[in-house]
Amino acid sequence: MPKYELLVDGARQGRAASGDEARAWIRRYRAEHMEDDPEAVHVQVRRLSAWSWITGGTLVPREQLLDEPLRPV
Repeated sequence: MPKYELLVDGARQGRAASGDEARAWIRRYRAEHMEDDPEAVHVQVRRLSAWSWITGGTLVPREQLLDEPLRPV
């Protein structure tokens, strides 16, 4: 099972053990940044594998982990 690091402007802000956890983190980020970054364009997602300590991991397009568009409540 891959693990994920969640970065904002290149600095690690969170970790997730699964894609579902990464989606939940991005969902919270988008809700918190509704005014300045609702589409999470500042977020990068790096998938970590057993070889990540050598390779650095793989960047995952954040669009793969975005839910439906946020709607103001």
